[in-house]
Amino acid sequence: MKAPDGREIDLHPLVFSDDGSAVQASPEPQRLFAYPSSCFVTGTIQGTPVPCLSAEQQVYFHQGYEPTERDRHDMAQLRRAFGIVTHF
Repeated sequence: MKAPDGREIDLHPLVFSDDGSAVQASPEPQRLFAYPSSCFVTGTIQGTPVPCLSAEQQVYFHQGYEPTERDRHDMAQLRRAFGIVTHF
């Protein structure tokens, strides 16, 4: 989703298991994206609590490919907001 001012939110449809973990479809049907239950946290959007991925999980998903400028921007935002280490 994209706001008129350019801010964006990525939404990913997930199928949750009873243990709180989840999977997401991928372009390769035999290689689903797996989300451990520990990667889910609660964030806020304009003061409203929302379920989301942890900063650490977002960094994990940004590995193994050549980053785009958007990816570099996202990782810089995570470093600033959470003081975490990223690989680019």
